[in-house]
Amino acid sequence: MRQALIKDYFYHQAYMKNVPVSVMIELLTKCNLRCKHCYLPAHSNSGLGFDKLKSLLYELREAGVVNVSFTGGEIFLRQDLFELIEIARKLHMRVFLLSNGTLLNDKMAERLSNLHIAEFSTTVFSLREGIHDSITGLKGSLEILLNNLQLLKKHNIRVRVKTPLMNVNMHDYKEIKELCDHNKFDFHVSPLIFSKTDGNEAPKQLRIAKEDLAPILKEIDEQTRNKHLHEYDVPCAALFYSFAIDCNGDVFPCNSFFYKVGNIFNDTIKNIWYESESLKFIKNIKNSDLKACVNCEYKVQCDRCPGMALLDNKSVFACDTFARSCAEIRSNYC
Repeated sequence: MRQALIKDYFYHQAYMKNVPVSVMIELLTKCNLRCKHCYLPAHSNSGLGFDKLKSLLYELREAGVVNVSFTGGEIFLRQDLFELIEIARKLHMRVFLLSNGTLLNDKMAERLSNLHIAEFSTTVFSLREGIHDSITGLKGSLEILLNNLQLLKKHNIRVRVKTPLMNVNMHDYKEIKELCDHNKFDFHVSPLIFSKTDGNEAPKQLRIAKEDLAPILKEIDEQTRNKHLHEYDVPCAALFYSFAIDCNGDVFPCNSFFYKVGNIFNDTIKNIWYESESLKFIKNIKNSDLKACVNCEYKVQCDRCPGMALLDNKSVFACDTFARSCAEIRSNYC
């Protein structure tokens, strides 16, 4: 409880002062899996060079960033991953890894433990092999992942397991939660499945139908819903203390908010954060500017994401239609 209060206070202060403290860096788009719901349209980009990433980490730390998350693609396909982690740790940054978890071995897990990474985040779709492997596209991927989760546990690495709920695995999250509770892994479940970044809406066909989602949403809300979402008069408070950089060097307000605000080859991190007109535009938006939301009967129950509104409806001011659908369901039990 005390740790949670400290964390809330830290991010509140970062929000109030508009200080960048967290960044997510996409190291590459190459991946050994082909997950059905993946928002990446291609898996061919090897990412920024090592020297550029090294200088970027120094620049980020100088700007105030203390939390760095490495994501992909599959980050363990990069031969220099451990070197990048070592640099970040020497800069006293907390390192969070987002990986599909299939490429680990005991030696690698031990090395991660010695580097004191803050968290290893991975995805379990189902404990039924046929379901999980059909989503990842790799036969045997569930068995590999479960074995590697035990390696992480053995080396005392904090693990977060995520489960995106789809129409093919919507009833499997309870067993996954039991696995996480037994192993003391953090657990996060969400029914949000969104389009690819190139506009391809095929992944949305995997979304759970509204009539099927209704009995599930209440239970998962109790586990994962952001209780502080409506405390600020802005669409997303996190945009005032965090941002994302993709493997081309493009800077975005968030890794799910595909509105380019700069590029690290053209400008410094500090200039992008404090001077980018595009980012200023995003940060100046107030909840009262969201005309589609102001008079909506479900706004109190709505977890609207500006990134999803942009992706699905081509405007940062638009309704997040999936969030609204969930809010309508919540109105029956909130």
